[in-house]
Amino acid sequence: MEPLTTGWIFIGLLFILLFSRMPVAFVLIIVGFGGYWLVSGWVPGLRILAIIPYDKVAVYTMSVLPLFILMGELTYRGGFAEELFVAARNWLAWIPGGLVQATIAGAAAFGAACGSGLASCAVVSRVTIPPMLKQGVERGMAFGAVAAAGTIAQMIPPSVLMVIYGVITEQSIGRLLIAGIIPGLVAAANYMIMVFIRVKRNPSLSPPPVGVSWGKRTTSLLRVWPIALLSLIVMGGIYTGVFTPTEAGALGAFSALVIGFATRRLKFDGLKDALFSSAKTASMIFLIIACAFVFGYFLGISRIPTIISDFLVGAEVPRMVVLIGILVFYVFLGMFLDMIAAMFLTLPIILPAIFALGYDPIWFGVIMVHMCEVALITPPFGLNLFVMKGIIPEAEFGEIVRGIVPFFVMDMVTLALYVAFPQLALWLPGLMWK
Repeated sequence: MEPLTTGWIFIGLLFILLFSRMPVAFVLIIVGFGGYWLVSGWVPGLRILAIIPYDKVAVYTMSVLPLFILMGELTYRGGFAEELFVAARNWLAWIPGGLVQATIAGAAAFGAACGSGLASCAVVSRVTIPPMLKQGVERGMAFGAVAAAGTIAQMIPPSVLMVIYGVITEQSIGRLLIAGIIPGLVAAANYMIMVFIRVKRNPSLSPPPVGVSWGKRTTSLLRVWPIALLSLIVMGGIYTGVFTPTEAGALGAFSALVIGFATRRLKFDGLKDALFSSAKTASMIFLIIACAFVFGYFLGISRIPTIISDFLVGAEVPRMVVLIGILVFYVFLGMFLDMIAAMFLTLPIILPAIFALGYDPIWFGVIMVHMCEVALITPPFGLNLFVMKGIIPEAEFGEIVRGIVPFFVMDMVTLALYVAFPQLALWLPGLMWK
């Protein structure tokens, strides 16, 4: 059988297995090994299976993943988020929609010590939903703001998804992490502008602004030093070149541990939970990565990525049309598939065309992570929507979905800004020390 024919048949099999709810890692290894075996033979297939998973996972670059995950877990278990949101409320209470604005700003700040959109959404939901509802924020706006703001943690470093993208594309993880800073702030600012406009037009969506004394503001700001210190260690160290991303992750996780015990916010039970949760999450990601590289080698010998790249590059349409088509495809894919899995499935096929069309791989990493953010709030399978429902059982799923619509629209506006102004993603990495 021709390699190309085998490739298309096994891609069809891949989607059949995915929709049968087989774990993604198993689907990737079955399709990857089976396809490689049919194209190249039994012995080469076994050789790939024996060498590639270990060779691709047991590398220094990959060690940053469990460290960032552990840092986020320790920050979460240490309960640093509450003081962060108190400070945000004190500083933003005078703005129309102040409680919602504080939620968005606090979520963006918490993302600098978290790295996971799901974990951020869970923490933000517990801390901010009850006081917002108690003080009169319209339910849909409260739910939508938390679900959307929770996704910002995936863009602002330490971003686990940026690391995964860097592993897949073999790009500088340090530059990718720094590239997410301004886009993450832009996304948060766009949400806040949208909330401001909506509340000005319809004041019933949020309680009226209130004044807070400068003393109270200053006091609350001084209490958020743990998050500020962790952010400075990770982002400052990577940006200046003092630390590699792995070293920054290790120092960040150690600092979170020391600060948690020193402030008596982190207990031994919390440490145990953080270690178990980190190990579980990292193991899942490592297994997917190992299996995905076997699948990637099969795609390579099938020549499907090359053919698709040639087709897209040779299409007699502007390259922007090709990019828009790819982005629409990812919006649709994010409705039905976990985007970590989608990245491993699609990037080996899409990236050759992206690079051949002249798009910058660091910039496209920001675009890709943003599409992962959109997928977290896109029904029917947006995971942040289910996290919200699980933590706030009295919330109707329908009102959560309705509340997310304005934030989804702003995500599309933010995406347009990233496309129109690539320097939003490329300026800071361009200034990094070599």
